[in-house]
Amino acid sequence: MRTSLYRIATPCIVVLAGVFALPVAAQDADLLVRHFAVSAGADGVKRTTEFAEHMVRRQDQVWVERVMPTGWHRADDHGKLGQSHKHLDTAAAARWVTRVADGSATVRLASREDKVLVDVSRTDFDNVGFDGSWAAAYYLIDPAALKQMKPVSTDGDLVTYTQSDATRQLKVVWNKKLQLPLLVESRSGASSKRTSVEVAAMVNSVPWDGLKGYTRKDYSDYLD
Repeated sequence: MRTSLYRIATPCIVVLAGVFALPVAAQDADLLVRHFAVSAGADGVKRTTEFAEHMVRRQDQVWVERVMPTGWHRADDHGKLGQSHKHLDTAAAARWVTRVADGSATVRLASREDKVLVDVSRTDFDNVGFDGSWAAAYYLIDPAALKQMKPVSTDGDLVTYTQSDATRQLKVVWNKKLQLPLLVESRSGASSKRTSVEVAAMVNSVPWDGLKGYTRKDYSDYLD
């Protein structure tokens, strides 16, 4: 069964491949990740999706938070409607992914508006757009996928990989030093996806240190 390169609606580029030993722990990094997709529908309409995320990577922790342009997201739409309000905006909430001892991952959602930290069970991972892969969360793509691709050029720490078949073309520009892709492009017919990664200046503080005082809830609390 072929698995798609990534799901553009999620913060992680998902690439699955055969069993392959993951590289050693990569460098800590602060990143700006930009996603752009064009989907061609059977109705003859092309639709575009574009958004950006800040990503903080530290050892066994990854934090991904949507960049919200000023005025696009009103806090009182979601967080100021009283205690009976049960809606959780999973797109606006930050995702805090942690690696556990067996190599799997846990995910929590942090809402700055509501000051709530939400635990997500494995059965609800798909509901929040998380595939459960620690490798995909930490490296942005599962490095195992590179073993199935063809290296076509090298420029210092950057290696460009490609893969194509009758229906899809895929390109990854991989930074060996940072252990992450700077560019991922895929095309299938008239549909395409592009993710670009900028390395930002690292800050000393990490976002999960600011969660003190947040109310702890389970994702199931928000289900009807």
